Amino acid sequence: MKHILGMVKPHPDFQDARVPKIELDYLRLLYAVSELRHRGENAQGYFLVTADVMLSRLGKLERDYHGKDYAKVLRVSPDYYLGSALRTQKMQILSGFVRDAVLDKGYGQSAASIHRNMREFILAETILGYEPDVRQLTDENRFPFHVPWDYYGIVEDRG
Repeated sequence: MKHILGMVKPHPDFQDARVPKIELDYLRLLYAVSELRHRGENAQGYFLVTADVMLSRLGKLERDYHGKDYAKVLRVSPDYYLGSALRTQKMQILSGFVRDAVLDKGYGQSAASIHRNMREFILAETILGYEPDVRQLTDENRFPFHVPWDYYGIVEDRG
C-alpha cells in the first residue's frame, strides 16, 4: 500500500498563508513521508501552491531541506483550472460550493471556507493526475500521525 499525503497553500494574500506556517507545514509533510518510508511503507507527498511567489519560497525550502524526493511541490493556477473545468462535470461540483454559500443552506460557509473547499478539490484532482489509482480517505482516524492533511489517500498494491 502506498500512502499519498497532500497539502495546499493559498495565495499569500490570505491570512493563513504566513511564511513560518508554510515552512512548518512543508516540514511536517517531509517528516511524515520520511517516517512512513523508514517504517518500510511506501509514501509520497504533494504540496500545492496557488501563487508564483509561493512556488519560489517552496523551491527554496525544497533545496534547503532536500525534500524533492519526499514531496512534489506543484504550482496550480485556480483560474486556469476553473477555466478548463467549465467544460466538465467538475464545474458542477465547484459551482455547488458557491451555490450553497450564496443560498446559505445552513452550512454557514464563509468566503474563506469556499476557497478552502475549492483548493482541496483542486488538490485532489491534481493528485489524481499523478496517482491515477489513488483512493481518497476522509476518515481522519486513519490519517497518518493524526495530522489533518488536506488530502490523504492510498494506492492499493496490485497483486
